[in-house]
Amino acid sequence: MKSVALITEYNPFHNGHVYHAESSRNKTNSDVTISIMSGSFTMRGEPAILNKFKRAEMAIQYVDLVVELPLVYAISSGDLFAKGGVQIAEQLQCDALSFGSESGNIEDIKSAIHQIEQLTKDDRYQSMIKEGKSHPRIIAELVQDTHLLKGSNNLLAIEYVKHIMQNNLSIKPVTIQRKDNMYLDPDLNRTTHISSATSIRNAYFNHEENYKLSLPQTSSEILSQSNGLNWEHFFTLLKWTILRSTHEELREIYMMTEGLEYKIKKEIKDSTNFEMFVKRLKSKRYTWTRLQRLLTAILLNIKTVDVINYEPSAIRVLAMSQKGQAYLKSIKDQCPLPIITNVNKQSASYFTNEIKATELYQMISGDTATDFNQPVYIKDLGHNS
Repeated sequence: MKSVALITEYNPFHNGHVYHAESSRNKTNSDVTISIMSGSFTMRGEPAILNKFKRAEMAIQYVDLVVELPLVYAISSGDLFAKGGVQIAEQLQCDALSFGSESGNIEDIKSAIHQIEQLTKDDRYQSMIKEGKSHPRIIAELVQDTHLLKGSNNLLAIEYVKHIMQNNLSIKPVTIQRKDNMYLDPDLNRTTHISSATSIRNAYFNHEENYKLSLPQTSSEILSQSNGLNWEHFFTLLKWTILRSTHEELREIYMMTEGLEYKIKKEIKDSTNFEMFVKRLKSKRYTWTRLQRLLTAILLNIKTVDVINYEPSAIRVLAMSQKGQAYLKSIKDQCPLPIITNVNKQSASYFTNEIKATELYQMISGDTATDFNQPVYIKDLGHNS
């Protein structure tokens, strides 16, 4: 069976994701569509609006297999996020990787990668690095085809293709041009109802019922019957975690740099909500997203050493159709990692970070589903099995 991988968050699964999944299947002529999905927390450093089990149930209506992107990759910046997703796709023997982009042109993306590689050897690049400028900022200033660096999906597309090329992988990169709302558009598209996940979450938390038009039926039903979460729900726990931590303990946290632990300890004391806290931390050097990722790492106690030494030791299946189930059986002997459908005492050690994140998320949400009592969702049977 020919397979195509999609590296996703589905936060939540919406009409644009339906378009991407169906276009990817058609463009690659694939029999099986595999989603490699973030779990409880996302790349922007935010708690997902719903737990991973509900989001996997949304997705499996349109894909054949949903596996979890390991937490370390899910909460990291584009390069590590892409590396992790492509790595899982390779282990699952996927023939193609399909991703959205503002460009919609693989050759343009490859050209941008070549240009970036050449710039890193340039004296100007080395000089700017010594000045303390970050790699993304330098590239944004020096790359000529700047339109490729303006879209969030383009930037991720560059990382996906770069990882495939640098590691000489057999996966074929394919891109689907993003249509209608862009990734960070804050307002719903009221014409085509293909809206960004950002706009859907905004409408949901503002109690605007029209967000449902941008979701397929199953997604709409699950979201409307659930209590969605955002950072404000976690703020009290985050504040307590920071206040009880020493500067030395915070210094060990993943992405903590340049004495930022001192400012974090100082600003948390008088901050009464998450937005106020991040505004006090934000500067030209630290973007909102960068700070959210760091705060997620603090909340989950993810240390730099945990990330440096991390390698996935198993693949966690969250949902599958009967076709997806057949695909897993067909690649079982070729996959270098064990494929886990039910987490138990024996397999729990594979997913220490993911279990911790799920338990913390469920403690705040009040949901009863955990990695131990929530076996894989099998679509064609209509229940967890």
